[in-house]
Amino acid sequence: MSQALETSYAPPLPGKPSIARNRSLNGAKLWRKLKPFLYLLPALLLLGIWMYRPLLNTFYLAFHKWGMVPGTSPEFVGFDNFTRLMENKSFLSSIGNTLFYTAGLLPFSILIPLLLATVTHQMEGRMKNVYRALFFVPMILAPVSVSAIWRWLFHPSNGLVNDVLLRLGAISQPIAYFSDPSFAKWLILFITGWKMVGFSTIMFSAALTGINREYYEAAAIDGAGSMRQFFRLTVPLMSPMILFMLTMSILFSSQWTFAYIDILTTGGPYGTSTNVYYEMYKYAFSNLNAGFSAAAALLFFIVFGVISLTLNQLSRRYSFYDN
Repeated sequence: MSQALETSYAPPLPGKPSIARNRSLNGAKLWRKLKPFLYLLPALLLLGIWMYRPLLNTFYLAFHKWGMVPGTSPEFVGFDNFTRLMENKSFLSSIGNTLFYTAGLLPFSILIPLLLATVTHQMEGRMKNVYRALFFVPMILAPVSVSAIWRWLFHPSNGLVNDVLLRLGAISQPIAYFSDPSFAKWLILFITGWKMVGFSTIMFSAALTGINREYYEAAAIDGAGSMRQFFRLTVPLMSPMILFMLTMSILFSSQWTFAYIDILTTGGPYGTSTNVYYEMYKYAFSNLNAGFSAAAALLFFIVFGVISLTLNQLSRRYSFYDN
């Protein structure tokens, strides 16, 4: 009996870990694998609640008709929302305006900021940071405040722009700029571009600080002037940031213009200044047709997804990294 007890409680053989030790090691390995995900859990929960859940609801509502009235349920309509969307003249007009804003913002998000970043990067002392701060100030202003300033400047009766033009004799009577189809869309583009220049300038300035100055010194010794250095060195070495800002500008131009359209023109006059984001907003909250708005959102989710993937492939192919 005692021999059986001694055998059952015999220590493990030398060189072989005990079962308890194996379990402890496996538990430690599992904890090390799960630990990073526990740190990410709060962010993942917020993304799931505020991004992916609404996205799934949008997919669902795109095939339903619902007026967002409490107590009512969405009615399945299949592809009817998409069919009516393609026949809607205001939506088709908003697509053209969206392309206009997308193309028109490219100089404000790439060309002008790249030149400003290059010029300020060559400055010495504190003035470099002073100019960069001045460029960035419009970016931190609230869209409502910015809209109020520009509305006063272009006010038809007591605006500064009309007053100056009347004194110079450039116009014979005041112009209601935000109510004129010839001016409204261009002013929305200019205001949005003016506000975005600072953000792009800061991004390009940050990228410029990562370029080795020895390249420019070697180019100068070889006789390359400022323009040649810009096109042969700065632009290629800045290609990752240029393509990144190109992607940002194309994907978010409609979102950036939304606030100014809503505050200054409400999409008018006659829909000349609207875009797809503002049309989606009107379908849902003015017309109380959440399904119609969700169909438009789903359609452009696919379009922007394809554009994003295409630009990502272009970035991988044509970006030059100084490794």
